[in-house]
Amino acid sequence: MSLDATFGSLGIISTAGLVISGMLGCAGNADYVYRPETANATTQGGLPAARTPIPQERPQGAIELVSYGVTELRRDAAKIPALHVRAIVTNDGDDVPWTLDTTQQLVEISGEGRSRAMFVNSDVGTLPNATIARHERHVLDFYFPLPDTIRNASELARFDVLWQVNTPERTVASRTSFDRISVEPEVTYSDVQPWPLWAGRGPYWWYDPVHPSVVFARSHPHVFYGQGHVAVGGFSGGFHAGGHGHIAHGGHR
Repeated sequence: MSLDATFGSLGIISTAGLVISGMLGCAGNADYVYRPETANATTQGGLPAARTPIPQERPQGAIELVSYGVTELRRDAAKIPALHVRAIVTNDGDDVPWTLDTTQQLVEISGEGRSRAMFVNSDVGTLPNATIARHERHVLDFYFPLPDTIRNASELARFDVLWQVNTPERTVASRTSFDRISVEPEVTYSDVQPWPLWAGRGPYWWYDPVHPSVVFARSHPHVFYGQGHVAVGGFSGGFHAGGHGHIAHGGHR
C-alpha cells in the first residue's frame, strides 16, 4: 500500500511511507473500546463518540471526538505505546474561519499528567495549525505516546482529552472524558472502518520535534532525530524530522 503526503511548514516531517494499520489496539486492547462521558453521544465508524456544539451558546458547528484505543509506534528496537484519538471539526455556518492548534490538544491521565501528540495526521496541509472555513469539515488523528506504566488498553482504564478550538467569538475549550468498556464480540479496526479511513485518512503528517517538553511525568521522552524508520501498527516507513518532503512509498511490515 502507499500513501502520498506533502509537508509544508517548519516542524512538518517527511514521514516517507508512514502508514498505519492493525487491530483496535495491540495485545491487551482487542476486548475494549473507549466510550466518552457525554450527554451528546454519537458514533463514528461504529465506535462511540462525543459531539460538542461550537460555540455552545450559539452553535455554528461542532467537534466530534472518538478514540481507536492503543496502538504502537516503533522505530528500530524502540516500541512506544500510543493512544489514537480522532477529532472531527465542522464549521457549518460561521463566516469567519475557525482555527485549531494541534500542539494545544492534550491527553490527561490521572496520576500520570498530560501529554501532547507526537504525530498528527490530517487532510489539512498547514499542520500544526488547521483552519476550518465555513462549510468545511476536517479530520485530525492524534497519536499520544503513553507513559512507561501503560503498554496496552488493559492498563488504561480512563483518560481525558483537553481540546480547544478558536472561533471569532471566543476560544471554545473543554474536557472530554473516555472510559474503557468491554465489548463482545471482539472489535477490530477492520470491523470499524476499512483502511485507510480509521488510521491517518488524511494525506498530511506532522511530527512534533519538541514533544518531550509536554510529556507524561513517568514517560521516557522519545525523540526522532533526522532521517529514520518508524512504524505504527502493522505498517511502516521512513521519515525525516524537521524538514519538508513528500511521502511516496509505504509498505506493509
